[in-house]
Amino acid sequence: MSQEKATFYLKLKVKPIVPLDCRTIKPDNFVGKSINDIRKLRIYEGGRRTVLEEIFDVEGPTTAPNDINAIELVIMGEGTHKIRYLGYRMTGGKIIVKGDVGPLAGYKMANGTIVIEGNAGSWLGAKMKNGFIEVRGDAGDFIGAKLQGEKPGKGMKGGMIIIHGNAGSNIGAGMKKGAIIIEGNAGNSVGAY
Repeated sequence: MSQEKATFYLKLKVKPIVPLDCRTIKPDNFVGKSINDIRKLRIYEGGRRTVLEEIFDVEGPTTAPNDINAIELVIMGEGTHKIRYLGYRMTGGKIIVKGDVGPLAGYKMANGTIVIEGNAGSWLGAKMKNGFIEVRGDAGDFIGAKLQGEKPGKGMKGGMIIIHGNAGSNIGAGMKKGAIIIEGNAGNSVGAY
């Protein structure tokens, strides 16, 4: 019997000026935690260490379920494009961004779903192993790719990325398996090395 879906809403309190390292924002770190513990998750505002509740208003159930796939995170507010590393190494559940997102969303993602209703930065789904990423707008460079300087075959290893708009260059660079669908145009060196 599957558990009822639990949705948590994270709304930026103010428009960020500096990048936000949000690698801890993923369903994995919500499993079984109280909302008060979730609000204390560590993130970085530029180089300054802080906690989730200082940057986001966090609303949702009093306790997150133990089933990761029953957890859904909705990220919103002005300035979501400053968020980096969203869904880093996530293994399940769902993240929805009601806006744009910065680079490295879904980096090393192992499973789960990320839906970006706006545009996505570069290195979206870089080195991902499995899972599903959908971008309703455009995406940057190196989607599903390896990092620069790494050997061939170190990119995306599985899963699917769908971009409904356009994408930049070096899409799928070094990818081994998986699928990247771009409904618009792409730049140079698609699927290189």
